[in-house]
Amino acid sequence: MNETDFNKIIDSINSLTVYREIKNNKIIDILRHILTEEDNLPYMAELVATLTEMAEKSSFKGNLFKSYIIHLMLRNQNNFTLFCENNLDVKNSSIYELAKRDVEAIKTIASMDLTKLPDAEFLLPAITQVMDYKPVKDADSELATIPDDFTIDDVIEFHKKHGCGDISVFRSFRYNDEKKKLVGVAHPDPIRFSQLIGYKAQFDQLIDNTLAFLNGYNANNVLLVGSRGTGKSSSVKALVNEYHEQGLRLLEITKEQIEKLPDILKLLRPRGRKFIIFIDDLSFDEGEMGYKYMKSLLEGGSEGKPDNVLFYATSNRRHIIQEKWSDRGTGTSEDAEIHTTDTLNEKLSLADRFGITITFPKPTPKEYINIVKGLAAERNIELDENTLQQQAMQWEIRQKGMSGRTAKQFINNLMWNTQKEDK
Repeated sequence: MNETDFNKIIDSINSLTVYREIKNNKIIDILRHILTEEDNLPYMAELVATLTEMAEKSSFKGNLFKSYIIHLMLRNQNNFTLFCENNLDVKNSSIYELAKRDVEAIKTIASMDLTKLPDAEFLLPAITQVMDYKPVKDADSELATIPDDFTIDDVIEFHKKHGCGDISVFRSFRYNDEKKKLVGVAHPDPIRFSQLIGYKAQFDQLIDNTLAFLNGYNANNVLLVGSRGTGKSSSVKALVNEYHEQGLRLLEITKEQIEKLPDILKLLRPRGRKFIIFIDDLSFDEGEMGYKYMKSLLEGGSEGKPDNVLFYATSNRRHIIQEKWSDRGTGTSEDAEIHTTDTLNEKLSLADRFGITITFPKPTPKEYINIVKGLAAERNIELDENTLQQQAMQWEIRQKGMSGRTAKQFINNLMWNTQKEDK
């Protein structure tokens, strides 16, 4: 590469319009310094170090610079990529022409040969490594990508299939109150329905409602109620692991963030993906007002819930809000009767706003043992059935009663004890 080639790279960076945010990226900034400053060796070293760190974190391999620039483009969220995410026809628009030009410029940047950079000979062994990198954990990256010789059409199809911004990378999210943005969960619970034993009818009902949602049919908000450890939360998390490739995303919020829901829904409304807003262990004590926000949103409120959002919540209480005997009234006057009826109806009304209530009862002894047997088979535990059953029952007596969680904890303990004996 000569000075003309370097100037072409700089011009490609500076000319970005639709993808202009890329110009502020750390790698791009380092590259700009390398191409414009005389003392560029420290920047060369920084480039190698940054690319290496990225590779080990994301399982990138091969030509790290090219992979990273392509990743940067695909992860960018802008008007064009949002239109593609929403499956809109962009090809006859001006923004398509602007994006097409940007994509060609990014392709020029990505094709740069790092070994030809100024003073590259001083770091040639290191640069050679990042041009054909082999990470310690040589696993296939979970990040979706496109062909090396990509075109604007490849970019459009990518965003139609995977979305844009963080939604193209993550399947589960939390909400950052301070920054008012979604934050991707790097290592979500990988649970699948195949790992959940029992409760088939409950899982089928949950899956059917979710599939209706994903296929554009009217679907219901869901309340999952039942004893602790019965798999309510795990079943919701399993949904996104099963159906994220069909466009499902999970946003888990806390009870305290319910008042932030108007801001959250503004973020989700324009997105071309379906979101389950998940609230685990939803319950309200006397005096808490969050349920009024929740109730308003579930019934439409001043601004209706977006079509691409459903609420799924778990609770140990069927009626969610703490109910006291005084709510049922003990007086005999007509006023007291009206007041207590209104209070009781108000407290029961939130649960009624969930179109579907799925109950997860505490397992019977037989069901509990079946869960234990299933988990033992999954972990290849070789123990005669009577001994396994006896130890499982002893374990649940010492712990917190029979549940799927108790069964899993028993199996974990049994695995450890077995390994200790084998040593």
